[in-house]
Amino acid sequence: MKKLILLFIALFAFGEDKYYLDDITSKEAYEKQKKGAIIIDVRTPTEFLYTGHGVGHINIPIFYMDVKPKDLKYRINLSRVETKKAKAQKATKMYKIINIENRDFIKEAKKVIGSNAEQEVILICHQGARSQYAANKLANIGYENVYTASDGFIFGWKDLGLPAGGI
Repeated sequence: MKKLILLFIALFAFGEDKYYLDDITSKEAYEKQKKGAIIIDVRTPTEFLYTGHGVGHINIPIFYMDVKPKDLKYRINLSRVETKKAKAQKATKMYKIINIENRDFIKEAKKVIGSNAEQEVILICHQGARSQYAANKLANIGYENVYTASDGFIFGWKDLGLPAGGI
């Protein structure tokens, strides 16, 4: 009985997580953007810059990447292996990639979206995982009309030929 009471207390104390409204396609996102929806691209600044971005998209990364090389001895040995095989190894073998969450994401998103909880907001990333994570963060602070472009920028927006730019 004590365990049951503790379970109910925990459920009421911590509340229930809220989730974003829905996944939509990039085409649907573009149509919503034309009617006033805000599109936030949560990819890293490097992705936003070099792989392109949709016209009017605002870049607020949910994560930053920190790339640290493995020790020099390891990189030298990998170079020797590559030379013997005459084939390059995946570059990720030489580096440790660390995702660091952007602590300012919510603060920056609030500045862009404003206080209107009903404002339509669409989050987009490369394939969808980061935008879903970010969308749930926004839903949990009270934004009600939050969507993700589930097909992402590369395989959705860009492939569909929607207005985009970049380097």
